[in-house]
Amino acid sequence: MQQLPAPAFIFNLSTGYFAPRCLHLVAQLGVADVLGNTPMTSEELARATGAHADSLHRMMRLLAAHGVFERRGGGWVHTEYSEHLKASHAHSLKSLVLMFGDDINWRSAGALGVSSRTGQTACEAVTPGGLWPYLRAHPEDARVFDAAMTGKSHMAIAAVLQAMEFHRYEHIADIAGGRGHILAAVLDATPRSQGTLFDLPDVVQNSQPHPRMKTQAGDFFVGPLPRADAYILSNIIHDWADPQAISILRQIRQVAPPHAEVLVMEMMLPEGPELHPAMVMDLVMLSLAGGRERTQVQYDALFAEGGFKLDRIIPTHSPYSILVGKVA
Repeated sequence: MQQLPAPAFIFNLSTGYFAPRCLHLVAQLGVADVLGNTPMTSEELARATGAHADSLHRMMRLLAAHGVFERRGGGWVHTEYSEHLKASHAHSLKSLVLMFGDDINWRSAGALGVSSRTGQTACEAVTPGGLWPYLRAHPEDARVFDAAMTGKSHMAIAAVLQAMEFHRYEHIADIAGGRGHILAAVLDATPRSQGTLFDLPDVVQNSQPHPRMKTQAGDFFVGPLPRADAYILSNIIHDWADPQAISILRQIRQVAPPHAEVLVMEMMLPEGPELHPAMVMDLVMLSLAGGRERTQVQYDALFAEGGFKLDRIIPTHSPYSILVGKVA
């Protein structure tokens, strides 16, 4: 691949936020939802979505340069990428895009300068108490957030099931497992296993039903957590700074039988300089939730403080790894 001259490289990097912003806005307008199998012009898409035709055309042109939508004749058609912006897609990422483009995320990213000077989570400079109180006070944003987490999990579920053998576990607990989509997929792949979905009361009461999954309401900082053979923590540990992450692991350690394993599913930071999605997610955590992504060395220390030993790391065909901890 030809290397860009330094001025062009810096220009592209410094203006790179325009492409994701166009993606956010096109998702908000619902362009992918109204675009069918027949090419539609920018004017037709604008009429169908309430957009300004010329402005929409210019945004679509930039997205198409990134492979999202394609210009064909005088109209626009879907690509594999833009199909995932449909709400009806089986693995839709529309809610994930909407979440990253909503007011709290966008303002928090804009306040990252606060973090660079003070180490404070940027979101706390934008709204009192930060993300979690904000979501409790804004139920519509919370609904989009929940749907976004479900969409994000689709990036990993198939890869995790392919990489990890769950049949060995008789009872699997999904800690802070949301609506239960990950645990349900695991149980579908392991017909003899039973599962417990553990999350806050208002979350588990709206969980998706499964004949071998029961629910338990509670707070993972307070406990008690369920007794199980395996504990799934998917996209949970990275939400929290070390003291809180260690507290979650210790709550599991209090109830875990000696043979139990904890399965932490996260994007792990590479030790080297190579670009990895975890690097971006690490800054999302800095700006939004106050957590962080971690390297293997950092997970070693975290597990030890939480009462576990990091036994092995299972890579997947996705940005995610499964970090398996045994009771120490």
